[in-house]
Amino acid sequence: MDPLEPLRRKFPGKSRSWLKRALARLGDVSEGPGYYVVRGRPELGDRYPEYRVWLSGGKWYCTCYLTEWGHKRARDICTHVAAVILYRSHKLARREGRFYVAVGVVECRERPQAEGEIYAKPVTGRTIADYARPKWRVAVISERPVVAVRCGERVEELRGVEASYEEAKVIAEEYVAAS
Repeated sequence: MDPLEPLRRKFPGKSRSWLKRALARLGDVSEGPGYYVVRGRPELGDRYPEYRVWLSGGKWYCTCYLTEWGHKRARDICTHVAAVILYRSHKLARREGRFYVAVGVVECRERPQAEGEIYAKPVTGRTIADYARPKWRVAVISERPVVAVRCGERVEELRGVEASYEEAKVIAEEYVAAS
């Protein structure tokens, strides 16, 4: 299989050099809590040692969008984002077996933590009490059917449903994106 096929399908009009730069960055991608880190490469025109990439509301963002030419990079999709998309698609291809996806709303002052791949989005408050006791929509992909979600010292258990990794990823992203 062509390693660039996921990008060619998603961005059919992109140039060969853009695709090559995205592929060159593939080994520079690592995962953080709720975001990806792409190591900067001066030979590819990067000015910073690292860039953070995240998905929010179905749209990709990169810290390079906050720089001088960020508006153009955001419009054209930077190769940092492209590298993360490639990384995720190749990671999906390597994940076999059955997984569990657990979803729910938890009360937590800071971003919740869990074992597994967690997606979390703050729930917009409607009253003063909502802001005093913030809530998060969370989805966790795990190899265990019951997932412990930690909010500081408090732990809430969420029961998952069995799914392939690809199915779990879609469920998690859609659940957290919905508001």
